[in-house]
Amino acid sequence: MKPMSENDEKIIFKSNIGEQIYKILVIGDPSIGKTSLLTKFTTNKFTKQYIPTVGVNIVKEQLDLEVQEGKTVVSLMMWDIAGQPQFYMLHKPYFNGADGIILVFDITRSSSFSNVNNWYNTSVKYGLSSIPRILVGNKIDLKDERKIIQPMAKHLGDKINAPYFETSALTGDNVKLIFEKIAELVYHFKNKRS
Repeated sequence: MKPMSENDEKIIFKSNIGEQIYKILVIGDPSIGKTSLLTKFTTNKFTKQYIPTVGVNIVKEQLDLEVQEGKTVVSLMMWDIAGQPQFYMLHKPYFNGADGIILVFDITRSSSFSNVNNWYNTSVKYGLSSIPRILVGNKIDLKDERKIIQPMAKHLGDKINAPYFETSALTGDNVKLIFEKIAELVYHFKNKRS
């Protein structure tokens, strides 16, 4: 893989005048469906085969937001961060400059839920304690295998100041909603400060 040149970077981050681009981290343990959520949102497709993310996968998608001032268009630059421990040393540069966070866990795997605290603490360690975040329990289509009940997840969401949502990358339930919600939270956060 050849290194990115300065020109490549300009192409990736080129924006239209007035376009608002929000860097959104999508973080959580490996194999919980982070990439599947992004794929469902951006292409409306789902792949059953698990292919681990190596380092980071960046996807950009535009959203129309209904805000008090009317309609506005924002672009989400979503950083799907690898959950495997061998990539932890890369987190600091990936987390740098984030505008919002989606913390994801698998409702059928208790360990992925417990580790949300670690992911949250990592974001705080890198100076992201004040930015908007949401908590997402994925794989609700596997209801017979559920290990994490909603009150537990809502309690954690309250603790880390993150509204809680449940999704299924397989069926698409609430997938668009979570990306609209994080965009809306970031929009209001940024416009409140300016």
